[in-house]
Amino acid sequence: MPTPAEHRQPTHRGLFISLVKDAALFPPAARPIPEALAEHARHDASPYSDVVGPFLVGVPMVRDLLAALDEGAPAPRAVGLVARPGTEVPEIDAALATLTADPRVRVVSVDAGWSPQWRNLDLGELPIHLEVGRDRPGDVLDDIASAAPFVDVRAKFRTGATPTWAWPGTEELAGFFLGATERQLPFVLTGGLHHVVRGQHPVHGAKGDAPEEQHGLLNVLVAVHGATGGSDAGTVRELLDIRDAGALADIVAAWSVPDIAAVRAALAGYGCCDVTDPIGELTDLGLLAAEGSGG
Repeated sequence: MPTPAEHRQPTHRGLFISLVKDAALFPPAARPIPEALAEHARHDASPYSDVVGPFLVGVPMVRDLLAALDEGAPAPRAVGLVARPGTEVPEIDAALATLTADPRVRVVSVDAGWSPQWRNLDLGELPIHLEVGRDRPGDVLDDIASAAPFVDVRAKFRTGATPTWAWPGTEELAGFFLGATERQLPFVLTGGLHHVVRGQHPVHGAKGDAPEEQHGLLNVLVAVHGATGGSDAGTVRELLDIRDAGALADIVAAWSVPDIAAVRAALAGYGCCDVTDPIGELTDLGLLAAEGSGG
């Protein structure tokens, strides 16, 4: 029987620091830039500010972001530049140069789709997250891992469906976790992780709130914990398929500091277009204390 939320001890805050990146500019939310910046500033001033990671901006949005700052929108304290798979290296370099030339903007990471040309990017000292597709994922992870001793690089995987990317089932997602952890390669995730438990959830957007199968954030955390601890593929798949939020919360609440450190060494964070969705559910479950470090 799961522990009632009011009796569950919050887990160590370190599990959640900068876990949820603000992807409000991206679908399905796709908020206007001034609105998204204002909301990000409210997150930054909230008790959960330490849980919210950088403000993510796509390559085509860079000049609109700077125009919004010119018009008085609040500048985020950290920005992650995101290039969709297929974006050419010169386009990414130009967007990054534009951002880094503006003293109001502190760029902290670059996301791009993996391609053989990724090493040509002019990153300086910035970390890069390379999205792994479905074509030879093991070879792609090998390539990324081979560069890890020399470049601050992480793998990236899309956990939610898009018009061009079918939802990855438990076997595929478990395979990515195991492939990355076997190579000691840290990673980030994006898409679909709005809720803490696996299930059918409404997707706000063009489909009119139609429910879709989604992975759960707590499922992901316990599956990553299993993968880093040597669990086999069957066990990692089973963890991804649990549909009892209380049972998942009890697992996470029992973790030690080394458990949490292992999970966050593997999972650097993930993008979510409404950060209050997972943060609110974690708080309701008693895992995340309502008061954090503040702004």
